[in-house]
Amino acid sequence: MARRFDHSTEEITEMTLNWVADFLTTQPVESLSLRQVAKGIGYSPGTLINVFGSYSLLLLRVNADTLDRLTDAMTQAMTAESDSEAQLYAMADAYLSFALHNRHIWRLVFELKLPEEEALPDWQQQRIDQLLTMLKGLLRSMHPSAEDLALEQTARVIWAGVHGISVLAVEDKLFSPAELDNRHMVQTLIKHYLAGWQSAGLEI
Repeated sequence: MARRFDHSTEEITEMTLNWVADFLTTQPVESLSLRQVAKGIGYSPGTLINVFGSYSLLLLRVNADTLDRLTDAMTQAMTAESDSEAQLYAMADAYLSFALHNRHIWRLVFELKLPEEEALPDWQQQRIDQLLTMLKGLLRSMHPSAEDLALEQTARVIWAGVHGISVLAVEDKLFSPAELDNRHMVQTLIKHYLAGWQSAGLEI
């Protein structure tokens, strides 16, 4: 096992996050433990606690990297489209695709529960807020006169719907016929919600 100071704190952090990300490409988080991570990078569990503060915060750092990757994927998908509605569909497609191709690490983002005494750090909350801000920005560009509360609710409803379909798709529990694929379901959800929202006068 490596001595405590064979690597800097930054290097240990990077080694740990990369090792966990690699592990979660094929294995679920239920198969992971602090001792296993420590063994994987050649350090003691105590060293990892000193670096991250707790096992939960270690996993939360993994989640932060995952959200950064998800945000990048959604941003790239959006930039390929010219109008806001097409960008919204592209964003949703990218979200679903990311979930399906990164099942275990994506699930960890939503399944990790911090102990009651550990508040969600600002750096993680900011990442979550950024995703909703992107969505609200598209909705605002589509309907500049919409009320702020309507935008907030619409953004969260659309995200919840896309997320729900993604969860069921990842778990293979949609039980849908072959001709009704996941992407079509996501697009149909957005299409009908936007139509209903607009016909209601863009107000709650």
